Amino acid sequence: MSSHRRSTGRDAILDAAAVLMDERGVDNVSLNQINSASGNRNRSAITYHFGSREALVHQLAARTMEVLNSEREALLDHLERSGAPLTARQAVEVICAPLTGALGSIEGRRFLRLCGQLINHPTYNADARQALMVNSSIQRSAAHLGGALAHLPPAIALERASQIIGFLVRAYADQARLIDADQPPRPPLDARTYTVNLVDLVLAMMATPSTASDNPGDSGA
Repeated sequence: MSSHRRSTGRDAILDAAAVLMDERGVDNVSLNQINSASGNRNRSAITYHFGSREALVHQLAARTMEVLNSEREALLDHLERSGAPLTARQAVEVICAPLTGALGSIEGRRFLRLCGQLINHPTYNADARQALMVNSSIQRSAAHLGGALAHLPPAIALERASQIIGFLVRAYADQARLIDADQPPRPPLDARTYTVNLVDLVLAMMATPSTASDNPGDSGA
């Protein structure tokens, strides 16, 4: 019984943090405000469950990321069962599919907007990128994309892969904001059209040749 209460209290804190950080921004919400909104009377509840503000934010992102990771793993299991290699388009579609699914719920859109905040945040930027890069389903998908960047010098290929990750995070965060905006600056595309266009853009980013030098010391002068 006590473990159930702890679990419920922890989830209530995460739920409250998701709403407040989405509405006001990650840096504009105090732990006391989150604690109060969660219904906890114990002022040290967040410290008890998470230890720190940073750990709370990490757990908030991880809670949904783990679900999306499982969905992507299931997609990969299904596609790989045939034994045929995935095309670059299929691999990118697998990366995008759970994120597109998240656009269909308010909780999912809050998660996508949170990721958009974290990828640009000086405290969480590196952690957010690292979490995505070590995500098991992202790694499995990337393994099917090995040849897509092979035409680029190694350092450029690594940089472009990082830029693509950042592009996808920001693109989905922007779409999530657009869907929930009272007066959107443009009408949001339907989910299928949005995803097809996004996959097209990612494939173009991969295929575009580079005129940059692979020598880090070459400033182009």
